[in-house]
Amino acid sequence: SKFISDPCPIGRASPRAAPAMSVARAKKKAAAQGDEDFESSILFRLTQEYEQQSHGEEFANDVTVLFCGAKKSGKTSLVDRFINPAKDEKDQPKPTVALDYKFARYAAEGSTSKILAHIYDLGGDESNDDLVAIPVSLATAGNLVLAVVLDLSEPFAILPTLEKWLKLLNAQANKALQGLAQDSESGAKQVESVKLARQELFSGHPDAGSVNLFPVQLVIFGVKWDLLASEVDPEKRKILCRALRHFAHVNGASLVFSSLKDKTSMNNVRGLLRQLLFGASAKGGLPSQLDPSKPLCVLAGKDSLQEIGAPQGGSATEKGWRDLTNDLFPDPNLRNKDGKKSESAQVADELTKYPESSIDGMVEQRLEELNQYRKQVERNQRLASEGIVVGKD
Repeated sequence: SKFISDPCPIGRASPRAAPAMSVARAKKKAAAQGDEDFESSILFRLTQEYEQQSHGEEFANDVTVLFCGAKKSGKTSLVDRFINPAKDEKDQPKPTVALDYKFARYAAEGSTSKILAHIYDLGGDESNDDLVAIPVSLATAGNLVLAVVLDLSEPFAILPTLEKWLKLLNAQANKALQGLAQDSESGAKQVESVKLARQELFSGHPDAGSVNLFPVQLVIFGVKWDLLASEVDPEKRKILCRALRHFAHVNGASLVFSSLKDKTSMNNVRGLLRQLLFGASAKGGLPSQLDPSKPLCVLAGKDSLQEIGAPQGGSATEKGWRDLTNDLFPDPNLRNKDGKKSESAQVADELTKYPESSIDGMVEQRLEELNQYRKQVERNQRLASEGIVVGKD
């Protein structure tokens, strides 16, 4: 098999636009040559047929994937290492400003056609949320993969981030599918095919009646596993893993944890993406890995509510797991028991009203240093509780 990838340089047309441009050039050429018989020619009929194609037919060999998540969560690092597995773990990508686009082609062994993957990376600023409508549209809904990237080094933010994106993406995906179904007869058939493929995941599964399947293919990536493993108490980590398994399972999503320092986990990421985008399954498939002491890897439909269990003192629902994780991992910006923001958080909110780039940069740096210090203190406390002396030989 052959895998080719390339970002789309500024000023160059996306591969998606090439056929339409060819049609336009053909018409222009015929007009320039004064070809009065063009409208009765075979070429004219072919171009007319092309223009009448539905969105689903036009991009039959195209697949679109959107990576989204919080700012600095690791989205671009995943994309870069999917495209270039040899990329050094120390290479730090530039922050995504709005919506970044790359593409990759894949040719299966013995096949003459190539599958073209349009890869979108959405910047983490909330002002970019509306840009979701670009990659998740009527033109892409028939063959679409959505990837939510979660930063495991900030456990308190994981479920709020996940739930935010599930809600936003669900609404946009349903809107796009509805538009495709109304676009043409073939579009309606394509939407029905997507729906049946999703339902097939839970065909004969005991939890089939308990899940609320996401409308399109969905994968949840938990990145920076090494920090979760080193900084979070094992019992708390186990509960967080079960919570994420629950959310992934009831939405019909695959769940994969990774670390740039862990080769096996990165191979799982690439293997899953190749399978979802190109239908290229790894030899022997991707084995499930449910041990919370290692990076998780479980494909959609391969988990079960019985194995996940229920949160202690709560129900096996999204609310039950949300309440438990909120208790275990309180937001450091909401320290007060009455739910009000702490004084420092209020000051930080007030400062955002009066932006000044040089000062804001220093503040952000100091906040990051404070965050790292807090994590180190918590780690030292955990090690001390386990009888490990920190800072001594």
